[in-house]
Amino acid sequence: MRTTLTLDDDVAAAIARRRAERGTGLRSEINELLRAGLNAATESSGETSGSYELPTFDPGRAMVADPGALKELLDDEDDARALRHLT
Repeated sequence: MRTTLTLDDDVAAAIARRRAERGTGLRSEINELLRAGLNAATESSGETSGSYELPTFDPGRAMVADPGALKELLDDEDDARALRHLT
């Protein structure tokens, strides 16, 4: 595909330096840089085919043997706190 592309001065200078270092043509440099940018944009947008695994950990054994007893204890604490505010 043929198209006209207007480059900012800093981008044109960077491409010119890269071409001089590598001895490549403008067309191949532009295509290579665009491909790299498109690949990076695709990877950072989450469109990659790889999956992400969430980290896991072992919390160990439960510190509360009886959840009902814990609820009672917390309810008693709430009641005591409410009574302290009334007095």
